[in-house]
Amino acid sequence: MEKHLSLTRKPSPNPHHDTSALAYRCSQDRIMVYDFLQICKTYDKNIYNREYFKATPCPACPAVGRFKMHGSYWRYAIYFDGFEGCEIILKRMEIKRIKCVSCRTTHAVMPGDIIPYEVLTLFVIMYILVLFYLKKVPVLKIAKEWNFSYQFIYCVLWIFHIHLNNIRQYIREVSPEDIPAVFDACGVLALIKKPYIKFQYGYIKTTRRPCFMCKFFDGRGAPPIGVHAPRGAAT
Repeated sequence: MEKHLSLTRKPSPNPHHDTSALAYRCSQDRIMVYDFLQICKTYDKNIYNREYFKATPCPACPAVGRFKMHGSYWRYAIYFDGFEGCEIILKRMEIKRIKCVSCRTTHAVMPGDIIPYEVLTLFVIMYILVLFYLKKVPVLKIAKEWNFSYQFIYCVLWIFHIHLNNIRQYIREVSPEDIPAVFDACGVLALIKKPYIKFQYGYIKTTRRPCFMCKFFDGRGAPPIGVHAPRGAAT
């Protein structure tokens, strides 16, 4: 039987229902731990056990490594299999969930290239942006080549546009010496496109949210995001 993560809950008709507790419980369901040792192509929930998270801090409390396995849920992701001349893959993934025994919050264990609440993975978005901004490929040609609608390509460009100032701020904070003279969209993209997974790792560590996640973009109600620490890593 398939398991699905419920992200919304219907309000109780009871006027005495504790809405603050409901909001807290909903936020618990959205907490995530990113595992940058995995990507969508290689992700396998069966590799995870309690020992795997021995050095991983809980995003919701000060505890470290106090996790137990807590089921899973299904979701879809689109990624490219390869680079030049690559194939588009739609993968049905079973995402592992873990639970902190200290604060009792549950966390979805995400591969490093996934974007929460989006089907497209990080490399697909980056590839489309590189084609448009750096290689100057027209939107209609990108859409035809990859069998996407042109509206879909414009949606990806819009996602980049609304995150652009946040990415600029991140680069100014962590690598001010890398800032080009003309810090436009092309300049930003040239800095983050390779290695793109390293950029996402640093962005999450600094901002506590994945880049290109549009949900909770204004910051209100955003869940805490954690990063898996391999055994022996400093926490």
